[in-house]
Amino acid sequence: MERRRVPGRRWKLTLWAVNTLIRWGVSANVASAVGMLFGVLSGFLFYLTIFNPLMFLAGAIAVFLRSAFNIFDGMIAHRTGKLTPTGAFLNDFTDRVADVFMLIGYGYAYGSSPFWGLLACVGALLTASVRLAGKVAGSRMHYGGVMSKPVRMWALILTSPLAAFVRDFPVAKYVLIVLAAGTFITVVQRTWWILRELS
Repeated sequence: MERRRVPGRRWKLTLWAVNTLIRWGVSANVASAVGMLFGVLSGFLFYLTIFNPLMFLAGAIAVFLRSAFNIFDGMIAHRTGKLTPTGAFLNDFTDRVADVFMLIGYGYAYGSSPFWGLLACVGALLTASVRLAGKVAGSRMHYGGVMSKPVRMWALILTSPLAAFVRDFPVAKYVLIVLAAGTFITVVQRTWWILRELS
């Protein structure tokens, strides 16, 4: 099974967390579901920023935890030797659900734009779709690009504090504009790589 290169898998804290979850009997599928729930939660927290912009901070924490469990699930599967088709499906499906809620929720956040949230969401879904379509056609899994999933997650995490405290500038809106543009560039990049590999 092809995997995205993630430096965080080698961190001592990550290894400790994964070992702890395995000792607690948490399966890879459960970790995928928990990550998805944190993604869904982040969307609701971002929406609540219209009432209190400081909720951006809570949303950023939820995105971070969503990203962490997105790493944990694959590590648990490999360490326990339980790599299954069901797990591969749930890993990808839960990622897409989390993407939708995070980006749509961010689109309705304080100082943001539903239009750009929707466009960023579409772009994120397309980056995954072209990667999977390439795999079906016979190419390897292309995870790269200027706005791959880890970059999107870190963009939300790192800019959320700025959006929380800068009230006279629509930080969230411009973050989404960059995310939307970046995801569509990523779609073009991956499409080019796949076509070049298959030709």
